[in-house]
Amino acid sequence: MKHTIGSSLPRLAIFVDGWNFKYATHDAFGVNIDFVKLLEYLSKDSFLIRAYYYTGEWTTDTIEQYIRIMAPADPQAMREELEGQRRRSQSFMRFLNRNGYMVVKKPLKVFAGGVTKADLDLELAIDMLSLADRCDRYVLASGDGDFVPLVRAVAARGVRIQVLSTQHPEAYIRCNYKAADELVDSADEFIELCDILPYITRTPSVQTQKLKEEE
Repeated sequence: MKHTIGSSLPRLAIFVDGWNFKYATHDAFGVNIDFVKLLEYLSKDSFLIRAYYYTGEWTTDTIEQYIRIMAPADPQAMREELEGQRRRSQSFMRFLNRNGYMVVKKPLKVFAGGVTKADLDLELAIDMLSLADRCDRYVLASGDGDFVPLVRAVAARGVRIQVLSTQHPEAYIRCNYKAADELVDSADEFIELCDILPYITRTPSVQTQKLKEEE
C-alpha cells in the first residue's frame, strides 16, 4: 500500500457531491450535517490529502432566468427570496472553505418548469483521477449511479473506494432517495449514512434515534 513519506497512515481524499448528499441527509432524514464533524469522522486514522465539495450556485443571471421562466405574480418578492438563498449559500461555501474543504462550484442552469441543476460530474471525475496516484483511499459521498465507470477506473489504479450514501427504506419513503445499487456494488465498501448520522449531525435528531431503534 502507498503511504505518505514519514507516515504509516493511509492517504485519503474525500469527494462530496453536494446536492446529492443533501438529498441523502436533509431531505431523507431531516438532519443538518456538521461538516467539521463529517471531516473528522471520515479522516479518522488517515492522512487527509484533500476534501472537495461540489455544488451549484445562484448567480444574478440564473435568478433572473428563473423568474422569467416561473413568471410569478410578484417577481420582486421571488427575487428577494432567491437573493437570500444566494447569500446563505455563499456563507455556507465560505464556511466550508475555511474548515478544510475545497469548494468546487459552477452557476446553476435553469430548465423548463423551473428545474435547476449544475452538473459537476466532470469536475469531480477530473479531481478523482488526478489524485489517484497520491491516495490510498477515497470516500465518495454520493449515491449517483453515473459515477460507476469513474469508481471502476479509479479502483483499477489501486485506490480503495468507499461510497457514503443511504439505502435505508425511510429515505425512499420520505423523498424517493436510494443510492444506486450499481454504485454500491462497484465500491470496495459502502458506508450507510443512517449508521453514522449520530456522529456527524449538528444535533442528533429524534428521527435519527428512531431509525437506529428500528434496525
